[in-house]
Amino acid sequence: MKKGGFMPYITNIRDRRQVTLPAAMLQKLSLSVGDKLAFQIEDKKLVAKPIKVQSIDTMKSIQQVFQKAGIIEKELQANGQNLRSKLNRELYG
Repeated sequence: MKKGGFMPYITNIRDRRQVTLPAAMLQKLSLSVGDKLAFQIEDKKLVAKPIKVQSIDTMKSIQQVFQKAGIIEKELQANGQNLRSKLNRELYG
């Protein structure tokens, strides 16, 4: 184990550009077959984030914007429901 508790996971890039992620890594990240990863390059380092984590981060950012603007989630939901109802009446009578 490296200094600071960082343990590298080493894998090979295979013929079809495929990489196998070690089971221990998947367990630590609560990932399983079929989950999605988003890859970025940051300072010549490959960074992978599970999509569900990225989605949660995005939702937190949206919530912060709403809070700063003084928009309450219940009001937003109620307005959305009202707009859907109005659209349904216009489209389907």
